[in-house]
Amino acid sequence: MAHGNTGEDPNAPQFTKEFAELLSDKVGGAVLGCSDQWFAACVNLIKFAPPIWDAEKFVDTGKWMDGWETKRHNPEYDWCILKLGMTGIIKGFEIDTSYFTGNYPPFASVEAICDDSSPTFKKLSESKDWEEILVKSDLGSSCKNYFECKSEKRFTHLRFKIYPDGGVARLRVYGQVVRDWSLMIKGELVDLAAIENGGIVTLCSDNFYGSKNNIIMPGRSVNMGDGWETKRRRGPGYDWLIVKLGETGVIQRVEVDTNWFKGNFPTSCTIQAIAHNGEMTKEAVDSLKWSEVLPNTPLAGHTRHFFQKELTNNTSKFTHVRLNIFPDGGVSRLRIHCSL
Repeated sequence: MAHGNTGEDPNAPQFTKEFAELLSDKVGGAVLGCSDQWFAACVNLIKFAPPIWDAEKFVDTGKWMDGWETKRHNPEYDWCILKLGMTGIIKGFEIDTSYFTGNYPPFASVEAICDDSSPTFKKLSESKDWEEILVKSDLGSSCKNYFECKSEKRFTHLRFKIYPDGGVARLRVYGQVVRDWSLMIKGELVDLAAIENGGIVTLCSDNFYGSKNNIIMPGRSVNMGDGWETKRRRGPGYDWLIVKLGETGVIQRVEVDTNWFKGNFPTSCTIQAIAHNGEMTKEAVDSLKWSEVLPNTPLAGHTRHFFQKELTNNTSKFTHVRLNIFPDGGVSRLRIHCSL
């Protein structure tokens, strides 16, 4: 059976669906340094794109690998220091050893630190304040390894250790973005759907070609794959996506961007919202009392659509937003600008 290219694991634990990914280069994560990167650069570890395999590709150091790979025979462990793109409370890790078979590390651990002073690699390397938040844990060959994190502290940087050496394709760090909303200027609008402001896509009808999480990422999309795209509907109905806002807010302006979607954009869309504190399941979505925010409105391909005067219910506070697209297609970004 053929599948889309979202790279998402249907067997992933709940924390990967409930929380934002805090580390990838897509959200501003960075590699500050590492003990070794002989075979493959450590920067690959935080690539937003899923790892790939090229059987024919070799480089000066040996087989090209899409990940971080150190040389052999380290007696203790290799390590790298990483800066989170978005600071927050870490809920879990995904350590992906895809395509590393005879060269994956048998174990890994993670330490963390909170330092808002933009510390240098040297300062972090010498710091005694690191706290272990993932104990030395078993890894498997060419697979995604998931680990929960129980710490309730906010962190800014990580030290990732592999024992004793080898290769890891990707490190994903899931957690709750922590923002100080008291610093907001009164009357200022903020995009509460944005991942950097704590927004998270909780549910969608389908994301066959493009991950649902792309729609709230920073910046405009870089290509058609950098958006949310559903498969072609062959029957009745429409596709939809739900964003849990980073904070309760009053919706004042909306942007629906179909950038790069030229022959596969939705014909039209509606936007609904709700103030909801309970659990929201896919089966119960249609039974909830959604309020209309944007009536059914035509969309154009490869276009930024801005809606303000068209909005209704712009005095009510909401926690969730639902984007409905008719009948299917692709949307690259959704911005929900609110007052608090």
